[in-house]
Amino acid sequence: MKIIAPTNNKGGVGKTKVSVLLAEYLSKVLKKRVLAIDFDPQCNFSQRFLQMEIDPASPEGKIPPLHPDYNPDEENGDWDGRGSIADIFYNQSGTIPYPTYIENLDIMPAHAAKLLEAEGVRKSEVVEKVHKQIGKFLESSDVQSAYDVAVIDTAPSKGPLTVSVIKAATHIVIPSVMEEQPIQGIYGMLQLWMQESFRRQETRPLELIGILPNMFRQINLHKEMLESLRANEAIKKYVMPFELGQRAVFAELDAEGAIPKTVFDLPDSNLAKQEAIKVCKYITERIFAND
Repeated sequence: MKIIAPTNNKGGVGKTKVSVLLAEYLSKVLKKRVLAIDFDPQCNFSQRFLQMEIDPASPEGKIPPLHPDYNPDEENGDWDGRGSIADIFYNQSGTIPYPTYIENLDIMPAHAAKLLEAEGVRKSEVVEKVHKQIGKFLESSDVQSAYDVAVIDTAPSKGPLTVSVIKAATHIVIPSVMEEQPIQGIYGMLQLWMQESFRRQETRPLELIGILPNMFRQINLHKEMLESLRANEAIKKYVMPFELGQRAVFAELDAEGAIPKTVFDLPDSNLAKQEAIKVCKYITERIFAND
């Protein structure tokens, strides 16, 4: 199974947008069986596909809604009907994916408080209790037989949750806004990628698909920053040949009740759709190049 993670330790660079586009393109356009996983306590990836709820125990956080298959009359008390990817850290029975509006796409939503709690374990326990858990979950026979690819949205950090995703992933994409601080995040993620690649066996490489110029605007700052990256001898080979523009339609599609729900249902003449297809096609062709 392919495991793709858009990741950057800087916030506001559009990782969730890229995760959404990849999950929708893989499932809707390529007809792959996709498991979307939200490993970011902000829960924005989850909110894109589910109606997340306010956590009564932690009003600043979100919890998943009741699972559509939950029937309290049939449960034995082990499950409260709310499943999240955070349950892999607690040996609970709620790791049941939710269906989405796309037939081939399921999601394991985030649970804000539980993810933050998991990331707060002692340093001596982090490898066993955090770093290995998402990999074990994705290697299970049930997940492997049900899905062709997983798309994992990550938090804006290089903390234990992000490290665990990097350790489980087969491919990563580094989205970045063409501005000074986000570009500094690129170097941090390249370092993390190289460290993980050094530790891995040759038979299980971690492929870097590339650095994706995201939320790109036709202004001098963005154009100059991009030109600088493409002239940098150390990293120019990693910079993708396409950009995703900062377009209002992406925010409009996130609105409740939006029609259509996905950029891929927009007219072929739509520029956002054209850009999304170019980027997703480039990424997915790299992911499945050897299949």
